[in-house]
Amino acid sequence: MQGGGSGFLISDDGYVLTNHHVAGNASKVVVTTTDGNKYDADIIGSDITSDVCLLKIEGRKFPYLRFADSDNTIVGE
Repeated sequence: MQGGGSGFLISDDGYVLTNHHVAGNASKVVVTTTDGNKYDADIIGSDITSDVCLLKIEGRKFPYLRFADSDNTIVGE
């Protein structure tokens, strides 16, 4: 069985956040970055209740999404 989904890098050393329903039960995960490179990924952890899955790909200096400080946001942001 093969499927697809989305996720995003959360660190420059290759941690990827996606959904459990995307990769949580997979026997093999391949991450394709926006530049077309493909990386085999390890599942670090997954939680079905919150539908979150953390992956790790090998490499360094990946561009990544920085989390904001939710204490500094207002309703609607």
